[in-house]
Amino acid sequence: MHNKQLALLPEEIATSLSRTRGQQTDPHGYKIVSVRLREAEFEAFNAQAVALGITNNMALRIAARKIGGFLELDARTQQALETIIGEIGDISHAINQLNAAYAQSGRVDMQEFQAQRAAFGYEFAKLDATLMSMLNVSQRRLDGRLKLKDASK
Repeated sequence: MHNKQLALLPEEIATSLSRTRGQQTDPHGYKIVSVRLREAEFEAFNAQAVALGITNNMALRIAARKIGGFLELDARTQQALETIIGEIGDISHAINQLNAAYAQSGRVDMQEFQAQRAAFGYEFAKLDATLMSMLNVSQRRLDGRLKLKDASK
């Protein structure tokens, strides 16, 4: 039964667990999960949440969402995406300048065009790899489960 539950979608797991435990549902669609921590565990957990500027509830919700495989962007991934988008914007501007130069002279600087094309390919590959890792739900679920398993030891 336990192995079968791991294959279920998060919604199915939540539904089956709530039916078996008689958990009440919040009128706004939330389910309440109670967590008991020892004093030292709570202090360490709370200190991490305060350092990040989030509530304990939000910290637990983020952890639960990660275990469930939901998409949570960390600051490094967010910054990587913003950098890639900026680079693609710069390349687009350079290509527009090449186009304007061609319209005026009827000639294209092929060396510059090829350099911009290669730069675009490189940035697009980085974007694709970042998006693929973010959107791989099964990998996010596996990562969350492994973190949970490691933490339970």
